[in-house]
Amino acid sequence: MRSVARELSGQRLPLLVLLVVVLAGAGVFVWTGRPAADAAVAPPATSLVAVPATGEVPALPAAGTPAAGPVVPARIAVPAIDVDTAVESRGTVRYGNPFTGRAVDGYGVPESMRTTSWWSDGPAPGSGRMAVVLGHAGAGGGAVFDRLPELSPGDEVVLVDAGGAWLRLEVLGDPVTGLDKATSALADTLNGHPAGADLALVTCGGEFDESAGASEDNTVVFARVV
Repeated sequence: MRSVARELSGQRLPLLVLLVVVLAGAGVFVWTGRPAADAAVAPPATSLVAVPATGEVPALPAAGTPAAGPVVPARIAVPAIDVDTAVESRGTVRYGNPFTGRAVDGYGVPESMRTTSWWSDGPAPGSGRMAVVLGHAGAGGGAVFDRLPELSPGDEVVLVDAGGAWLRLEVLGDPVTGLDKATSALADTLNGHPAGADLALVTCGGEFDESAGASEDNTVVFARVV
């Protein structure tokens, strides 16, 4: 799956950040901080033992103790859709927009279809502001977030850092699907995230546009620390 991006308008906005979503579609978005939620004190509901490296996925850290603050995620588990994989740290990068041919700023996305990436230039999970984790979906199956649209409110998401500190989150609301990449739909959705959202999981959806080399839509799932 190739990246899709939308050109920045050039207008300076007064809030935190101005970026284009590229894995995962077109649009500029910003958001403001809010008070951090309390970290969970019970063990994760799933047994997150250390997992040896297999193929494209590196060895994963075992969950140790609850995080006392923000984490740099190295592992994500979403049991309801059988996801347990690595999280890469990817900063802001420059892309060529396949629709306009112009260079744009955007998220660094995972190189593997089986891993995810956290936008490391933005908020960290557990910081009290919304972090972003991206993963691929593919029409042929086998990508990490193929089943993201199946998530339901209350489903568990666990993030673990390299030292084993973990955050447990739960899905907020139904997945938001059908976000047209030719519009600002994804940007508007991220800007208008639900109150209490600590994490946005983002992937592709819809039909594949052969001329653009990208899928037409995006899917977003929001989650909060519990």
